[in-house]
Amino acid sequence: MTLNKEYTKEEVETIFSTNFGYGIKGITLRKYKNGNPYIILFSKENGPYSDEFSENAFYYDGEGINKDQKLTAANKALVNAKEDRRTIYGFRQESKRGMWRYIGILKVLDYEYVPKNGFKTYVFKLGKVSDY
Repeated sequence: MTLNKEYTKEEVETIFSTNFGYGIKGITLRKYKNGNPYIILFSKENGPYSDEFSENAFYYDGEGINKDQKLTAANKALVNAKEDRRTIYGFRQESKRGMWRYIGILKVLDYEYVPKNGFKTYVFKLGKVSDY
C-alpha cells in the first residue's frame, strides 16, 4: 500500500484477501494466514463518531454509539494492541465517498474510558509507527 493513496473498498478487500460484506466496520479484526491477528481501522471524517486528528496523534472512538460502550471484541483488541503489538492498518474516508486514504501503520499509545456525549466511551490515542 502507498501512504496517503486512496483506495476503494474493493481494493482494500483485495489487498487483505478479505470480504467486508455490505459495509465496513470501523474496527475490523482479521488474521494473517499464519494465524497472527491484525486490525484494519477505518475512520470517516463525517461519520457518527468524533474521531480527531492532530499533527502527532489520532484520537479514535471505540465501537458503540449512543450508549455506554462495552469491552466488545473490537474494543478489547485495541486495548490489547498496546501490549501485544498487533499491526493496525489505518484508513480515513474524507471528502470522496467510497474512497479510503491509507494513513499508515498505527499503534495504540494510550486509551481512556471517559464520559463523552453523555455516554462512557473508549477513546484510543494512536500514533503512526514511523513517528514513534
